[in-house]
Amino acid sequence: MPENALDSIVIDRFRGLRKLTLDGLGPINILVGANNSGKTSVLEAISILCNPYHPSEWIAMVRRRDFGGLDETRVQSLRWCFPQTGDLADPELLFQSQCEMSCTGRFPLRKLVAEYTDIVREPSSQDMHRPRRSGERDIIEIEEQWRGAEITHHVEAEPERVQSTLFDSGAGSASDPIVMQYWEDSPRIGRPLRSGEGNLPTETLTPYSYQLNRLQVRSHSQQLFATKNGLAKGRHLVLELIREFDPEIVDIGVASLRGKGAAVYVDHARLGPAPLSIFGDALRRAVLLANTLHNLKGGVLLIDEVETGIHVSALERVFAWLANAARRFDVQVFATTHSLEAVDAIAQSVTERIEDVVTFHLDQTEDETRVKRIAGHLLFRLRHERGLDVR
Repeated sequence: MPENALDSIVIDRFRGLRKLTLDGLGPINILVGANNSGKTSVLEAISILCNPYHPSEWIAMVRRRDFGGLDETRVQSLRWCFPQTGDLADPELLFQSQCEMSCTGRFPLRKLVAEYTDIVREPSSQDMHRPRRSGERDIIEIEEQWRGAEITHHVEAEPERVQSTLFDSGAGSASDPIVMQYWEDSPRIGRPLRSGEGNLPTETLTPYSYQLNRLQVRSHSQQLFATKNGLAKGRHLVLELIREFDPEIVDIGVASLRGKGAAVYVDHARLGPAPLSIFGDALRRAVLLANTLHNLKGGVLLIDEVETGIHVSALERVFAWLANAARRFDVQVFATTHSLEAVDAIAQSVTERIEDVVTFHLDQTEDETRVKRIAGHLLFRLRHERGLDVR
């Protein structure tokens, strides 16, 4: 079995997670537990851990959770990723906090300390002239002070395993902190003070990701341009999965009926060219999953609520395909589920390589996040011989 990108992970003081340790990670890792046990938070922490030289991943991460814009600002969203007390009820408070993560495995990162700091500044004269409508600039009312967030990454990695291309020429050493700023009133992410290529390829699929046209088009386009043979390889991979749901599908690609916004179209034996949007949730999620895996060679795929949109009768087939494709592209998978049927289907789908699957049961207490590791063979016995609920 190839070395995993991540063999173990420790997360402390990220959201509600305290002293959480995941040891003995496998190629496919399933997170189970009660509501609010921290399953989604673990996926979010891994997305940060895999991007130590790209702290703007924090913004992408909070946008995925708060896609409906329930929080007042992204700064508020960022604050609540870090441990705090009731002091945040004071709007004038300048908040500071930090969290720590560490890992072992093929990825050379060993420790990441992320520091959060509230920052303020007075708006410049340029800030006071911002576009209100297309082609028009005018003076608008703004706050006397702009508030923002600064996140600093302190990275420890194995120097001999960090690629020489990690940093741009003159950008600093691997031990220098990386700083990112984000302002409430001017929602542009400040360029990190130092950037590089030392991140692990990572993608997060949420329960609603497959409904977003932008993500579908982007992922399908990426696999087309990934390699010289990406067109043939990527298309074959997608068609292999989606024909499980509809054998009359002939082909798939990106097109535009009126030459305006692009969309993913399916060439169907009966319907002809049809937009992906008219098909069911399972097929739409399968398209995004297949394209994403193709683009992630050697990386990590994070799937929240892995069973979403897939009928119970199709779960085993889909998970068998996922396990085989992840192995083919050397992608390590982390997935959460509330479904006992999904746990059973995952175990059944990889019976010949049951050691590839590791289940972690999370239990949140006031002082720590407890984790029970269930190896693949034990999971199979607990479910199929004793009928125990491992959730």
